[in-house]
Amino acid sequence: MIEDKFIPDGFKTLMRSEIGEKRAEILFSALREEPETSLRVNIRKLPSKPLYPDMMPVEWCISGSYLAERPNFTHNPLLHAGAFYVQDASSMAYETIVKRLIGDNPVRVCDLCAAPGGKTTAILNALPEGSVMLANEYVASRANILKENLCKYGYPDVIATNCDTSRLAEMKGCFDIVAIDAPCSGEGMMRKEEAARRQWSEGLIKQCATLQREIIANGVEMLKPDGFLIYSTCTFNTSEDEDNAAWIAETYGLEPIDTGLAGKYGIQGEVKGQIPCLRFMPGFTRGEGLFISVFKKPKNSQSDKAPSKARKKGKKDGKGTEKTDKRMIETAKSWVSGDYEIVNHNGFLLAMTPETSDLLESIPKGVRIISAGVEIGEIKGKDLIPSHPLAMSTVKAHSFPEVELSKEDALRYLSRDAVLLPEQTPKGYVTVTYEGYPLGFLKNLGNRANNLYPNEYRIKNLKN
Repeated sequence: MIEDKFIPDGFKTLMRSEIGEKRAEILFSALREEPETSLRVNIRKLPSKPLYPDMMPVEWCISGSYLAERPNFTHNPLLHAGAFYVQDASSMAYETIVKRLIGDNPVRVCDLCAAPGGKTTAILNALPEGSVMLANEYVASRANILKENLCKYGYPDVIATNCDTSRLAEMKGCFDIVAIDAPCSGEGMMRKEEAARRQWSEGLIKQCATLQREIIANGVEMLKPDGFLIYSTCTFNTSEDEDNAAWIAETYGLEPIDTGLAGKYGIQGEVKGQIPCLRFMPGFTRGEGLFISVFKKPKNSQSDKAPSKARKKGKKDGKGTEKTDKRMIETAKSWVSGDYEIVNHNGFLLAMTPETSDLLESIPKGVRIISAGVEIGEIKGKDLIPSHPLAMSTVKAHSFPEVELSKEDALRYLSRDAVLLPEQTPKGYVTVTYEGYPLGFLKNLGNRANNLYPNEYRIKNLKN
């Protein structure tokens, strides 16, 4: 339980004035309770049985579930296999909203503030096959976490970047959807994080509101005519929420979209102005604080321009497929299921669809790209060593012998410890699985096996 004194007095005064006395008191009471625990399954890696006992559905997201208590997720190998993602239930609304916006049509999507990847992977759950995603994160350390989570999720048509959003604003009129889960004052996380309570101030709110408008301006430039902007924060105040939503409509002429979720499942609507909004609030919904507003860009917007072909990735930044041994190219192609272009980038072979390749060419020169498509393998001399993202990808072909591990051995593998393989296991590269889900690669040498699980992803404290 969180004691009342830890909820800032200034925050309580502000909430009473902005959302009303009665609603504010319900919120304050809920902020003293323990947070909910929830997860969302990866629809392209659907578990064959319930992940945990007593799972209860999240009403606004078909792939989400609440758990009765919080388990040690780290010790579930299926988390590392990308079968599910631990996420607050409120944020799962992104999956439902994107499904309602696009239906079955493949689209280009940009998540401008993507780390750690929760809302990004929720969007991926909603995307029809053939869609492509650009996921960006400004903070380098958080971008690495984003890359790991996207790798585990396994969707092949994703590019991850690490840059200021102003650099990506050069991709004018390039995307059907731009999602902005903006950096905010974090009031919606007060129940879960003491830092959110300690850092609160009216000055922080003003600072965040200004930054949010800068990011929004860049995102609007990137939208195609008839494209959708999704703006969200994990905070409650109207300066960062309804005021910014009104600013979007007034400044850019974007049409507000009613998602149809307000008034259902305890989800609140706007508390100021006329722009349709969603407010997920503890005490009303089972989840943490989240604000969402959705807009459509008009066809006649003056900022619309055709996206420029700014980058030729294979020729400028990589070694080019023409310099790669054809036998390696054919080997790499045999490791994936589907028709993929194989690109050699700095000694790593990448598999990309034409849609991903086209998007890659549109990214401005100088933007740091941390992943693109599916990393198939690394060239070392005359050998091609399979890369971990290949094992995680949903397009991996069954080109390697598979060895099913017990939970104990799976955790040993994920800790990069030695794993004893059955005597009949063929020599060479082997995919290890848990409950049928690939975890990664081993190289079986006969008397021992080299663990190829990425060192930066390993479980560091298995006994805890």
